[in-house]
Amino acid sequence: MLSSRYSDIVNNLDSFTFHILGCGAIGSSTATQLARMGAGNFRLYDFDKVELENVGVSQYYESNIGEYKVDALTKHIKDINPQADIQTFCEMFEEYAHEDKNDVAILAFDSMVHRLKAVEILCYQPKHKPMYIIDGRMGAEHYQQYTIKEPSLKKYLKFWYSDEEGDPEPCNAKATSYCSNMSGSFIVNTIRKLATGQPYHGEISFHFPTMLIDKGRMMA
Repeated sequence: MLSSRYSDIVNNLDSFTFHILGCGAIGSSTATQLARMGAGNFRLYDFDKVELENVGVSQYYESNIGEYKVDALTKHIKDINPQADIQTFCEMFEEYAHEDKNDVAILAFDSMVHRLKAVEILCYQPKHKPMYIIDGRMGAEHYQQYTIKEPSLKKYLKFWYSDEEGDPEPCNAKATSYCSNMSGSFIVNTIRKLATGQPYHGEISFHFPTMLIDKGRMMA
């Protein structure tokens, strides 16, 4: 049984719908780990195809090259949980396919501009906005995460910065497999806390070279 080794830790992830905005390194790692933890409802948003450089940092294989990321990720999730309910949106994120139950949105875009636009869309209809937004930001050796309950654009802007203000790393120092895998682990661990009603950290910053973690205040 899929949940036999963790059912006493969390057993209700199938009651949530997870909206993965961006199915690259962070998004694919988060989605496959959620599937292994019993999640069964996914909405995948990405317009890109898998390229060779994605294989080194994401949950894709060389055999997936040329496929749309949402299609390749759907197959990987189905390999873990054949009963998973998955909807894919192979386009720019312009419409939030909200459910009327326990929606969690994971921001996994590369661009801060796209993140901001996504939050505007997610929060546009107050009655249908997600319960939580989790924003995971990855550099080659640094991971940041922000979790916002009952999100609003005003709340999100406290943690937003422009792409120009971000990490000035060269393009060949933007990502590693261990950071992307760890990013998924941090996000899924936070989701486990949300699902089981435990306190969680609203902000997390992890630095791989020093192995130091900074955590914001605990949230209920």
